Amino acid sequence: MKRIIQVGVGGMGMGWTDRISESTEWEAAAYVDVNVANLKAAAKRHDMPKSRCFGTVEEALGRVKADALLDVTPQQFRRGVCEAAFKAGLDVMSEKPLADSLKNAKVIVACAAKCKRTYMVAQNYRYQPVVQTIKRFIAGERLGAVGYAGVNFHKGPHFGGYREAMAYPLVLDMSIHHVDMMRCIFDTDIASVAAVSTGAPWNWNKGEATIMAQLELANGIVVNYFGSWVATGWETPWNAHWRLDGAKGVLLCEFDKLAFSETPGRKRAVPLVKCPVIHQAYLLEAFGRALDTGVEPETSGRRNLNSLATTYALVRAAQEGRRVQVSELLR
Repeated sequence: MKRIIQVGVGGMGMGWTDRISESTEWEAAAYVDVNVANLKAAAKRHDMPKSRCFGTVEEALGRVKADALLDVTPQQFRRGVCEAAFKAGLDVMSEKPLADSLKNAKVIVACAAKCKRTYMVAQNYRYQPVVQTIKRFIAGERLGAVGYAGVNFHKGPHFGGYREAMAYPLVLDMSIHHVDMMRCIFDTDIASVAAVSTGAPWNWNKGEATIMAQLELANGIVVNYFGSWVATGWETPWNAHWRLDGAKGVLLCEFDKLAFSETPGRKRAVPLVKCPVIHQAYLLEAFGRALDTGVEPETSGRRNLNSLATTYALVRAAQEGRRVQVSELLR
């Protein structure tokens, strides 16, 4: 069993403690959280000894032997946690986004390379049946040449905390999932973006939480993206709704169900592929394989830079009113 230190065990972190406890490959070496209540709750839930519960990552790294670290802290703490782990000789998997800024993201990726450590970003939306089915449908040329796609996302969460204080909460916290799904489904990077951002009259966030954007992929496919985090009524799933148009027909993803249409007014259901493990459980397996084989993970920090840079390119495009090349932000 590989031993992993988990930093951040409240909220989403609690779910990760469950996945680690269920794993046949990983075991929790220690828990770290600045919130004592979170720490006590996680420890009680999984019988973690008090001697292996810490308030700082430095304490845990200094007193517990482990193979890796899982960072589930808010993005503004990512750089500090990851650098400390790399320098202590640990490989790291972190929640998305990779960092709270592109500058810090590049520093984290560079630090991992300098310390010769594996760094993987938990882009879990890739690893679920509906996304893998779409990816295989396209790879099998059942759509023919794909020309364009449309993605619509509407949710109205009231998170409170740091998200509602962000300048562009939807784009910089959530949209990276949809951007990364695009990269996964079409097996390419995002090349350029154009965008308009707006704040609805009822917006309860400090920053604008609605975006209308056009993303051009490196292979020429264009994606029209509408995203809102201030929906007041009907909502889409977290995966959003997708329409992918190809030479042979249209693939529709609505409420996480797929249908293929070759003729207007007619469509037939597309069965989803079976995935033995999904989301966080899959990520833990993939992380373990990467450490065992030395093969760079599909969502390594280096590879994930394009997804993160695209979100910042969307912000720049909205602010400056022009099409932005994602490469501008990666120089």
